[in-house]
Amino acid sequence: MRGRHMPAPFSYLLIRKMTMRKYHDSMTGQLLKVQGLYMAKNRATYSQEVAEGPQAVREALSWAGERVRDIYVTEDVLQRYPEFEEMTDGYWTHVVPENVLGQVSGDAQGILAVLNTAPKPDIDSLFDNTDLVLLGVEMQDPGNAGTVIRTADAAGAGAVLFGTGSVDHGSAKVIRSAAGSTYHLPILGNLDPRSVIATAKKHGFQVLATDGDGDVTLGSNEVDLTVPTLWILGNEARGLQGEILDRADVTVSIPIPGKAESLNVATAAAVCLYASVLARQA
Repeated sequence: MRGRHMPAPFSYLLIRKMTMRKYHDSMTGQLLKVQGLYMAKNRATYSQEVAEGPQAVREALSWAGERVRDIYVTEDVLQRYPEFEEMTDGYWTHVVPENVLGQVSGDAQGILAVLNTAPKPDIDSLFDNTDLVLLGVEMQDPGNAGTVIRTADAAGAGAVLFGTGSVDHGSAKVIRSAAGSTYHLPILGNLDPRSVIATAKKHGFQVLATDGDGDVTLGSNEVDLTVPTLWILGNEARGLQGEILDRADVTVSIPIPGKAESLNVATAAAVCLYASVLARQA
């Protein structure tokens, strides 16, 4: 079993009894620290993050179990999701009242986990080990960022990168929106987009930037999506600006035959990534 274990002969039930017994005199400060992890500065200070809800916690235990430090769960969730009793065996698991967990987060759905932040991989190694990467530049909405991560995971991308000015990908809202995909592929944030582009080109990637007035239209034969590709998408309102567009090999527009002015950035990411997937399957 991966994770932080109690030594034998302690069992899951004993962990539950111990934490419930200690709740009134020792857990308040611990829960306040957990609540503090919803602030970016505290996540950076402690190198920890929070996964909320059954889906995110299940994926964290399955794919990043060695990073899980503590689990906070209600009796109701243990009854509704019996698999958690076995999955959390050997981890520091604290059974807390629903109203108390609700004060820590209104979105926990009865369970949350505290994890150590994933170690940052070397960006060169990322480009060495994949042929499809997405870079978000000044992507600021956590729901969009999480959906982009989930979509990239589904499309088989090797990494998701976020440039400076983007949302913190370690925020609970991003992790929740990613529905567990945060733990399936490398994610790096606070990167200089210019440096990412240079690294991608060094590793033989073509750099495609989305733009409403792109050089080519997605779906045309003017761009080869079967080769290693870095897709770049921009801010929800402003898109990508001059310097990034200038550094791309090609700017690509998504055809919109209907009356909508534009696509949501997460939807645009899905269209672009799956264009690459379909091209490679043809």
